[in-house]
Amino acid sequence: MVELPAYRTADDGPALSRRLLALTEAGQPAACPVHVGLGDPVALSDNDALITHTLARHLAEGTAHTLPPFNSVPHPALRVLNAASWDRVDAMTADFAEMPVDLASGLWARVDEVCRHGAPSSPAERGAAAELMLRLGYPLRAAEILGLLDADITTHAFRPDMVRAELQTFMRLRPEARPVLEGRALRAAADPGLPPAARLRLANYIVVLDGKRGTATPEFHRAVALGRRATEEMPETGMVRHLAEHTLYRAIAFEPYLRGDREGTMEFLGRAARALEAARPAPDSPDFLSWSDHAFPMFETLSKTLLGYGEVPRALDSTARLVEINPNDHRAWAVRGRALAHAGDLDAAVRAWERILPLGGLPVAAAAFYLGWAHGQLGDADRARAFHRLSYSVDPTPETIAGRATASG
Repeated sequence: MVELPAYRTADDGPALSRRLLALTEAGQPAACPVHVGLGDPVALSDNDALITHTLARHLAEGTAHTLPPFNSVPHPALRVLNAASWDRVDAMTADFAEMPVDLASGLWARVDEVCRHGAPSSPAERGAAAELMLRLGYPLRAAEILGLLDADITTHAFRPDMVRAELQTFMRLRPEARPVLEGRALRAAADPGLPPAARLRLANYIVVLDGKRGTATPEFHRAVALGRRATEEMPETGMVRHLAEHTLYRAIAFEPYLRGDREGTMEFLGRAARALEAARPAPDSPDFLSWSDHAFPMFETLSKTLLGYGEVPRALDSTARLVEINPNDHRAWAVRGRALAHAGDLDAAVRAWERILPLGGLPVAAAAFYLGWAHGQLGDADRARAFHRLSYSVDPTPETIAGRATASG
């Protein structure tokens, strides 16, 4: 199996500053206008953008209560990164109301009107408004909508219908208090006063968080047990029930994975995939975007796990599903390119990574890095140098690309 070089970015304050400055000068503007100004989605918009726009539209139209549940949370700095790629520092403001008038769409203005005077009226509207503000990178506005600006994180009682939004808002506003918040989330996951669906969300949050850290702590195992119990107690049926089972199995697959149980890991991921398929609505259903939002992390997790186990043919099948589910998501083509490279098909890997370039913005940096590596492997030194320089121009912070860019002249 072909080994690919590592591409690791730095995420401290100075690195972020360098990255933002580089983006303003790189000439690689993000193609999608949704997160900067709520412009209409375009042909290259991904599912995250479609969901963000859908939330905003329903909030503006007063139909937030009809929204299905969504699963994803974009990177908190996405709006700022995309604005930098457009060389629009004036769109990086922390105040939703200060979006430059030439970038703020009519939808942006309607959302601002709905949220301007604090919280919208109904719980559904408050939840949708807070989620929208978090997706757009405005945690202070989300806290204002939820009434959390002066809340004490050690004593605040999570509201049953707001638990996801409240926890996410606290996490964005108080990252230094993450251990306290994780403890609060675990205790709330055991609270019989919360509905099973809310408890399942909280338990899964702890399981995935610890699982990604690679640590099977007592809290991790407690959260696994609480997630199982919450799922057993859920009264819902149909798509809602199947999606709940899917999220549980996908999360607790970390349990066998962390103890090195390959068979157990694949068994749980298989259960998650089957529950997901049972939940699948018709493509023209209003719930299909919600289903796709759950399906993407499922097949991304499955693809990466299969690659880690060296099961390249199965990873190729999984990544094919991934790019079908979300064809304009750079993460889909990134892992698809890795699978093809591991299979030894560098020409196809190049075509996969090239699909990221028209999307613009920060993802161009990693894609160009691997395109440079691939062309080097294929013997085209000139193209390798050109792509390494492109990568460095978009994000100069990874040590790997800095060395390659220097070596490339």
